[in-house]
Amino acid sequence: MNRIKGLTTIGFTDVLGLSVSAFFWFILATLVEPEEYGNIFYFLSISSMVSSIAPIASNYLNTVFSAKKIDILYEVNLLSAITTGIGGIVLYFITQRIDIAFLLIGLVCINLTTGKMLGEKNFRLYSITSLFQKFTTIIFGLSFYFLFGFESIIFALALSHVLHIILFFKDIRIKKYHFFRIKSRIKFILTNYSNELVGMFGGRVDKIVIGAMFGFTLLGHYSLVIQVIAGLMILPTIITKYLITEDLYGVKNNDFKKKIVIVSIIISLLGIFLVPEIIPHLFPKYLEVIEPIRIMSLSILPNTFARIQVAKYLSQERGQIIMVGAISYVAVLFAGIFTLVSSLGIIGLAISFVIGYVAQVMAHTIYNKKFPHKE
Repeated sequence: MNRIKGLTTIGFTDVLGLSVSAFFWFILATLVEPEEYGNIFYFLSISSMVSSIAPIASNYLNTVFSAKKIDILYEVNLLSAITTGIGGIVLYFITQRIDIAFLLIGLVCINLTTGKMLGEKNFRLYSITSLFQKFTTIIFGLSFYFLFGFESIIFALALSHVLHIILFFKDIRIKKYHFFRIKSRIKFILTNYSNELVGMFGGRVDKIVIGAMFGFTLLGHYSLVIQVIAGLMILPTIITKYLITEDLYGVKNNDFKKKIVIVSIIISLLGIFLVPEIIPHLFPKYLEVIEPIRIMSLSILPNTFARIQVAKYLSQERGQIIMVGAISYVAVLFAGIFTLVSSLGIIGLAISFVIGYVAQVMAHTIYNKKFPHKE
């Protein structure tokens, strides 16, 4: 019953929230040209990249520390607040854009607060704050677009994180701090931080490199494909997010994981055969995304496998194996960017994307067999 209640709460929240977010990005794609769409994601990726570099904590780390009631969470988050502030100042002086620095703070706060909520199984607060952020994204985003143009979208996105910013700073300022206790978990903290840096290359730096090397038009097409795949991954993402909390609390769930795999296969088939038929009617400016969507839909199954593996390894505090998988994904993706895109364009990106997730699962499996977990 607890599983059903928790999964239902997370599921309802994330399905509705991600649907609203996807709706916003899809609506925006119908309003702007591919080059403008790519421009938005280029600067969004810069802010997101720094949100991985600046804090020493992360969503996953906060989930683990909260679930296991490890008493250094507030110290780690306070240090993250300080380093994020420094990162925001540096980002502003480099870009001369206050909106990007503001978004950085919002991204860090939402990652750390939602991680803590999930670790504590505070699903009600998670639901309220997540839906608030998603609905304000579409309200602020479309309002700012029609009032000030597409250049204002980043600032609108930053404003949508205001509730998480308030909760984060309210939380960290009411505790007594004992920084010397961090030493006992420094290995896991540093490993988790390294994983965040590696993951950053696969989800943020890739877009910056693509935009700089091949232009915002290609990046705009690629970003729309990523949004479509993210939409298809809504259900597997929700379930695997909940799996993290179950693994942390020692709940056996092998049959549950098998059902996730079956669902992922069905969704992948929908992405290959059904979704591409809809694209010309919804996004006539983005016809180049049809074949990449077919190809990248093949990544849904290995992506789900990788998420299931990460949930288990997080519960075991085995950050090294997660890092090995992340490095494998990033290495394949960037190898494809530098070798295939110049000749195959976005098709080369799609192929690299799929092979990257396969490489991640294989790396996890091989490492786990060579260095099995010791209870």
